[in-house]
Amino acid sequence: MQNNTIYPGLIDAHCHLYSLPDVEDAILCARDAGVSKAIVVTEDMDSMERTLRLRDEFPDFVLPGLGIHSVHVLTMDDSQWKSAFGFLKNHSSEILCVGEIGLDYKYAKTAEEQERQFYALREQMDLAADNNLPINLHSRRALRQTMNEAIAFHKKTSLNALLHWFAHSKKLLKTTNESGIYVSVGPSILFSEESLELASSINPDLILVETDTPVYYHDNPSSPACVKKMADKLISRYPENTLSKEKITENTLKYLK
Repeated sequence: MQNNTIYPGLIDAHCHLYSLPDVEDAILCARDAGVSKAIVVTEDMDSMERTLRLRDEFPDFVLPGLGIHSVHVLTMDDSQWKSAFGFLKNHSSEILCVGEIGLDYKYAKTAEEQERQFYALREQMDLAADNNLPINLHSRRALRQTMNEAIAFHKKTSLNALLHWFAHSKKLLKTTNESGIYVSVGPSILFSEESLELASSINPDLILVETDTPVYYHDNPSSPACVKKMADKLISRYPENTLSKEKITENTLKYLK
């Protein structure tokens, strides 16, 4: 960032804030830690509705991103899918990204289930493209497949794509770096040297930090306040003057453009 700009604070690039028992307390703790905002992504109809209510209640903190998660796609019948997708479409003008969407082969084990996830992913990517919105992607046990979808989306639309918690393979990260795909890293970098080493191979212009709140680590749920510890850890691993809190925030704001 330029020296004449005001640093707005860190941003949690991917969280499920509605899952916390005391959202207001989590936001206060985050602000105390220098975290000013969070991109709140969703999973289904209920979480989409709850996120928009949180946006209304905490407009200075919540950056809403609506989407239908790949795992929930498998449990929906056609009527439920149509209703949820219709809600997403109707509220697309109120959000900053489409997510959490993607592929999850831990649960989609048959060809039919995987095709259902692909259909839902592409429908939501098309909606994102129609509304000039970036996408926020989930990729469990389908890393390369989801990465390829992100790259194709970015090339076709010039819109941004974020692969959340994607730091699992240096080979794939080399491809995301070359393709201009954003990658966010999660709390595992606080406890795993391997995760931290992988994260440090991400282009400093493309790295974001997320908590995936309320994911548990060491028997404690994460919350947006954890972003500060993660940013400090990452910055210490990168070469001097290549990464800073201001840079991470700048990356997140650029991703949302």
